[in-house]
Amino acid sequence: MPKHHWTITLKSIQRHIGMVAMLCLLSNCAKAPSFTFSGINLDPKIQTMQIDLFYADVPAGPANLALQFTETLREYFMRNTRLRLVNSNGDLRFSGTITEYEVTPVAPSAGSVQSGGIEFQQLGALQRLTIKVKVNYENVADESLNFEQEFSFFEDFPQNQTLSQVEQDLIRRIFDQIILDIFNKSVANW
Repeated sequence: MPKHHWTITLKSIQRHIGMVAMLCLLSNCAKAPSFTFSGINLDPKIQTMQIDLFYADVPAGPANLALQFTETLREYFMRNTRLRLVNSNGDLRFSGTITEYEVTPVAPSAGSVQSGGIEFQQLGALQRLTIKVKVNYENVADESLNFEQEFSFFEDFPQNQTLSQVEQDLIRRIFDQIILDIFNKSVANW
């Protein structure tokens, strides 16, 4: 019985040593200057980011749309990078404009409806909210990575719901995708 107990203890020690070795290996990889497990590829000299208030150049949408986008973008970058947010002279600089906020019908139903001798086309079975954001990105350490690009995404919702019923949820999901695309283009170099 003592021999079996010693074998279990030895296996336990070997397992713990293996786990400690793996943790040491992983922590060394995470400290490598240009690689992290989130896929970020930044020059070690880059320490700060500046995310200016985006503007909304659209006639529709909530009054706080641009502020909501800016704050969501800042939070995402602060949560997923080691960069410190600054008000000016950032090593990475983001600015831009929301250029489209539009609801359009999609997936039209077949047929038409007649009323009082006048024929009306049926509306689509779904509505689509599309948001586009034009982003200006500057990388002070490497100007070849600078870009000006429009990012867009959409979400559909049933015609039997009003935009006001689903608007905040749709905006959040659309912003999440646009911000992920901006992140991948700017710091993940995808």
